[in-house]
Amino acid sequence: MSDTSDSTISNIGADGANNTATPPPQGSVDPTQAGQGSSASDSGKSCGTQAGKGDKGKDGKTGQNGQNGGEGSPGEEIKFNIVKMSGHYSYLVKGGMGGNAGKGGQGGPGQIGGNGGSGSSHCSSGAQGQGGVGGVGGLGGNGGNGGDAGQVYVVYNVDESVPAPTFSATVQAGVGGTSGVGGAGGAGGNGVSNGGSGDVGDNGATSSSGQNGSVYINGQQIQP
Repeated sequence: MSDTSDSTISNIGADGANNTATPPPQGSVDPTQAGQGSSASDSGKSCGTQAGKGDKGKDGKTGQNGQNGGEGSPGEEIKFNIVKMSGHYSYLVKGGMGGNAGKGGQGGPGQIGGNGGSGSSHCSSGAQGQGGVGGVGGLGGNGGNGGDAGQVYVVYNVDESVPAPTFSATVQAGVGGTSGVGGAGGAGGNGVSNGGSGDVGDNGATSSSGQNGSVYINGQQIQP
């Protein structure tokens, strides 16, 4: 096979999907309020047993994890074997970009502290329980990895009857996508003392960029 015309050959990998939508906040603990304290009881004309304090609220639910970014597809290698070449040839091998990830969802609210136990004729009502701590925010999604860029191999016969071919090549690996940040912590539940807000979730794992291939003309590596 011979070729004397300018030519451009490319293999480009598809980019990974950007999945940046944040999941909805977590709902409340079921039931939304902790148990009530025990009721008081009288002993004759005085208080016999004091009313119990309401139960402490449970911690809120952990937020949903953010979505991971899509993986970049590799740019496949190019193999070009031709008998006679003349002119300029351009080669492009490019790995797909990694997709960006989503933020973690917000943690759910802490459970409301339970009501104090009922009073009696001679005993006061119990104190409300402490509110639950808000839920931890969800994990951020992992950024998608960039695709590799494959090798370029060109083999041709040297023919002095035609001008020597010239070459240019771009071999570019895909860059990894951005990782998602952790979600916000949930609000603390109400109570005799309110529960604190939940911790922010951890960020997603850092992505990696792809690996670059090399270019070989008649077995000799050249700088792309």
